Amino acid sequence: MGEMNNMFQDLRYALRQLRRSPGYALTAVLTLALGIGALTTVATWTNAVLYSPWPHVIAPRQLRFISATVLGGDGYSVHYDAYRFVREQGRSFGDAAAFELTTVNLTAAGTQPEAVTAGMVSSSYFPLLGFQPQAGRFFQKDASDRAFGSNDEVVLSDRLWRDHFNADRSIVGRTISINRHAFTVIGVAPAEFSGIYGGLAESAWLPLSSLRDLSTDAPQDPLLHKGLPVVVRLRPRVTHASAAAELRTLARSFAQQQPGGKDNGWTLNLADSAHFQRGLFGTIGEQLPVLFGASILLMVLVCINITSLLGQHAARRRREIAIRTALGATPIRIAAQVFVETGLLATAGALGGWAASIVLSRTLYVLLPNLGIPLAFNLHTDARILIFVAFIAVAVTLVCGMYPTRQSFHVSQREALHAGGAAVVGAPRKRIGQRILLGLQLGICFVVLVCSGLLIRTALNIFNRDTGFNRANVMTAAFDLSRSGYGNEREQIFRAALLDRLRTAPGVSGVTVTTHLPMGDEGSGNTQGLSVPGYVPAKGEEMDVVTDFEGPDFFRTMEIRLDRGRDFAASDSSKAPRVAIVNESMARRYWPKEDAIGRSVVVGKQQWQIVGIVHDYTYRMPDNTDADPVLFLPLAQWDHPAYTSVAIRSRTSADAVAGQLRRAVAALDPSLPLENLRTLEDVSGQIYQFSRIPAELLGVYTVSSLLVAMLGLYAVMAYSVIERYREFALRITLGSTRAQIFGLILTGSTSVAALGLVVGGLGSIAAVRLLRSMLFGVAPFDPLSYGSAAVLLFVTALLSGMIPARRAAAIQPMQALRSE
Repeated sequence: MGEMNNMFQDLRYALRQLRRSPGYALTAVLTLALGIGALTTVATWTNAVLYSPWPHVIAPRQLRFISATVLGGDGYSVHYDAYRFVREQGRSFGDAAAFELTTVNLTAAGTQPEAVTAGMVSSSYFPLLGFQPQAGRFFQKDASDRAFGSNDEVVLSDRLWRDHFNADRSIVGRTISINRHAFTVIGVAPAEFSGIYGGLAESAWLPLSSLRDLSTDAPQDPLLHKGLPVVVRLRPRVTHASAAAELRTLARSFAQQQPGGKDNGWTLNLADSAHFQRGLFGTIGEQLPVLFGASILLMVLVCINITSLLGQHAARRRREIAIRTALGATPIRIAAQVFVETGLLATAGALGGWAASIVLSRTLYVLLPNLGIPLAFNLHTDARILIFVAFIAVAVTLVCGMYPTRQSFHVSQREALHAGGAAVVGAPRKRIGQRILLGLQLGICFVVLVCSGLLIRTALNIFNRDTGFNRANVMTAAFDLSRSGYGNEREQIFRAALLDRLRTAPGVSGVTVTTHLPMGDEGSGNTQGLSVPGYVPAKGEEMDVVTDFEGPDFFRTMEIRLDRGRDFAASDSSKAPRVAIVNESMARRYWPKEDAIGRSVVVGKQQWQIVGIVHDYTYRMPDNTDADPVLFLPLAQWDHPAYTSVAIRSRTSADAVAGQLRRAVAALDPSLPLENLRTLEDVSGQIYQFSRIPAELLGVYTVSSLLVAMLGLYAVMAYSVIERYREFALRITLGSTRAQIFGLILTGSTSVAALGLVVGGLGSIAAVRLLRSMLFGVAPFDPLSYGSAAVLLFVTALLSGMIPARRAAAIQPMQALRSE
């Protein structure tokens, strides 16, 4: 009971002390909130991609994703038959499901068709995830995925159900139109569940057995060569390593059963959600180590700062502690009081940091690129986050409370009760300890500054690299005619009519259609098997080439340089001779010593004559310095329907032609949804965003670190001036000029910065090695980045010491010495 009374007394006393020093208390709490908020935000993001990515999913940490390696390339989808083999033969997995992301045209009663993102899933998808619908039911677990047309059913997301059907439970059992085909609504998923596709939100889920009804030209068995991501659930007590080993064994067994019995470098890989190469989880997962490192460094800075503030506060209370000791207070009671006060500050800072992290974690939606698909991350606070915040508060209390506690144990009653002696000349030994702490603080700052500088230079190098095409004044949009019931012949007629309308529109300087916009996501990396007459492939050489399908005037509209030959024209129709255009890299690879113009390639069992060679341009990723061979074929000469983008170059601005594009499409087909209306700069901007994310995030940490370091250095220098008040008065009395006193303080600041430069220089050697793989066009030990960091560090030190130096120089000797 006595201990409880003591604790409550200490608590009340600590609150009174903090009320008496509001500036000190507010500074400490805000500094702690900054560090804890940053660290908790990164912990929330980690939780959202690794520990609790999907609301309602049972035991999400047991889920793993399977992808394929083909000829050394990772991240490929898994063929449906391989998925079935793994599901039936795998002993490490409780169950498996196949899924993919697609877009469908949904038509509710009395509305126009709307393009929505949907998941195509196997019948085992929802049972594997382990939750129940909030209305209706899910797909039958044992239903055959190849029973095409027998289960044209749809499960709605909670958001789609509320936005389009007003949360009407009677929608279950009714039919809606998807791609102009009737589907029966059988259920509604739980609130906040939006699929497991790496943060990309799905609005509905359709069974794989409905694939044939979603397209007018679907093959008899759409799953025969279908590639799909696969998710599995590990059995209890099965480790990731053992499951991955079994998966590789299963891959070899499956490959041996295929015609020829050769795997050709093909295998299967297992990954957790943070390394899932679909959606955006992988993008975030790549940044987490850097973000955690920066957050921990910032938290170390905060702890050093708080320790320094607490030490100064304890020094101001030397007389009080001496009186309490003289009256019989034991060292344990003094220490308890210090720890209670530190704990109050840590708790307030932790609560403030947690509250800030709730807001800061939402910036993830701003940082990530806009892919034209809604994003959904589980950023809610759960028990893990609360435990993490509580742990930080306890750690801060213990770590930061040690220094003032140690100070209180070494208070000299005689010195504290009689202001003099050392107070005239300061306490050199104590100042050395403070300088070491400040040097460590500035050293950490220097490490963050260097890393930030390297990443900023990387982002600038990528952004300023010539793309090979003109992004300005181009408006783009997309449409999928196959989802609206168009066959190949009707598609060609529609595209030709749309181009004819737009060519003559006012203010339009060029218009084209394509399956892949430069630096766009849609259609990127589609490959076709290739043979080149007269070319003998090397042993093991892959004869697949990235293939895009373009409309007339594609290269002129995009302002991509045509080195030789001609662009595609309207005359390159389905009845005209088949022609092709290649980029420089393809020409060099297959015809290194001769002109590729007039040569032929064989794709899709058809021979195509090369009529043009275009300059290499940035196909997708701007940091790819080795351009891949790319083959371009006329869209009108390709028999397979495709997701198509239209691009219009304006003579003034991209926005000026957006209305004309909408009107032209509506005039040809009022029911056709126009998707992803955006400028070409926006399209490429989403790719640049991947490069900017590390620089932007580390830039925020750099600014925060500088502010914390500046605050800490200012606080120490200001208190040093107060502590050495009589010393400076005596110096002025003995003949020192005020300029000399001013310089003395600034010399102290710069000497601390020099110490920080040495400490940070050593620490940056290790830190920069971790960033090596993220750099582009800049050396790891770049002189400009290091020099800029050093200048900023010294400027920070000078600014921090400026106000204390002016105060020291303004001391009135007579007034100061009279108080003695």
